[in-house]
Amino acid sequence: MGTDKVAIKDLVNIILKYKRAIIATVFLTAAFSVQLTFWMEKKYKADFEINVYSKYFKNPLISEIIPGVYQIPEMRFTIDSMIKEAISDDYIDSVAFEYGIYSKDLVERELAVQRQHLRDRFSYFSTGGQSYKISFIHTDPFIAKKVVEKTLDLVKGHFIKTRIDTIEMVKEIMVKRLQSFNAAQNISKSDSSNALASKNPDVLKSELEKLNSNIAALTKQFNQNHPKVVSLKSRRNVIKNWLIEFENKGAGFISAEAPLAFTSDKNTVEALSAKFYTKYHDFTIALEVEKRSLESYIGITKQPSLPISPISPKKRLFAAVGLILGLLFAFIFVFFNEVMAPNREEQLLVEADEFGALVLGVLPRINNEVINGAIAQTDDSKEARVH
Repeated sequence: MGTDKVAIKDLVNIILKYKRAIIATVFLTAAFSVQLTFWMEKKYKADFEINVYSKYFKNPLISEIIPGVYQIPEMRFTIDSMIKEAISDDYIDSVAFEYGIYSKDLVERELAVQRQHLRDRFSYFSTGGQSYKISFIHTDPFIAKKVVEKTLDLVKGHFIKTRIDTIEMVKEIMVKRLQSFNAAQNISKSDSSNALASKNPDVLKSELEKLNSNIAALTKQFNQNHPKVVSLKSRRNVIKNWLIEFENKGAGFISAEAPLAFTSDKNTVEALSAKFYTKYHDFTIALEVEKRSLESYIGITKQPSLPISPISPKKRLFAAVGLILGLLFAFIFVFFNEVMAPNREEQLLVEADEFGALVLGVLPRINNEVINGAIAQTDDSKEARVH
């Protein structure tokens, strides 16, 4: 215990001995670290947060054709994919060109590098459920705010457009099916020879199926040279040529891979026609409802705002680092001064060399407390003898 007390006391004495140097070193290092924050380039981050409600992924009118999304992990994955799709390379380039981040005249390799650097300034991640936060970092707080506002409009518009395009696509397919059905129904009521006049590939395919069935039935009764069989084959070849011509021209219509098979039963035809028209009517209403209500499917839980304080560099962080470095530098200074400084014997040898003398030895350090104690003890013994 006595040795420990001496060591702690010596340590305190050393700190007191170099207290001015230690205080100066720590203060100057911390002040320099804080000053660095004024010289370094500041970065500001602006962000916003959206919430895509579950009803966006569920539409009962098209659920029979396009299944909805009902699981939260699947919704989150879909939102993440759509956000990545919205923040495309074209959008990254448009931001760069608008705010002068990089030029469009760069070579392809350098353009790809700069585009990736700009993309790294964007960050988007789930904050729970169907909520997503998107942020952007820039040296100018006003530009950071403008970019996230533009990104919010882009992402929200992409969600709305994707939803409407899906319903429009189903509606368009339904319209084509109705047109094919009506054309085939009118032809069946009048004369099958009008199939070519319809110029509808679905109707032609349906007529081709009928001709194949009729030819197969007649060949069981007559030979291949029978006039009816020859007439049907001739008509079949005409229809095949028409279909090939449509495929080569790439006509602007949507055609099913398999031909529509229409029945001649009146009740069935009317029921099928009513069902098609009902679906078409429902899709028309759904599209109008979706266009007006899609805004409510996407909530904005945090609007873009002007960033006030920079995210980098942080003055408090730099000040704390400066204090730690200051203490480290002060420790190194004291250590070298105490350890590397010559002791009494080394100092005497240096002085002896300077004066051409010899060092015969070093007297031990006199402990004043021991001497005073011995003197006091001697005085006490003398007083005891006198008495």
